[in-house]
Amino acid sequence: MISRTEKLILEALEEPLTIEEISKKIGVHRITASKYLAVLEARGLVKYRFICKAKLFSKVKPHSSKQRGDK
Repeated sequence: MISRTEKLILEALEEPLTIEEISKKIGVHRITASKYLAVLEARGLVKYRFICKAKLFSKVKPHSSKQRGDK
């Protein structure tokens, strides 16, 4: 089950964003956003990469069930 805050975060991630940008966009404290992002990352729904000292979060794109060469 996905919470309201998790849904807001996923909707906000139409482009890669930092925790600070996400928290401002959805109207929650930075620490709250960070905790929810950790849950979403553990579920495989978001990923991050470091840009200097900041984490830049983005949605994980779902994999297609068909592999290259499958018919």
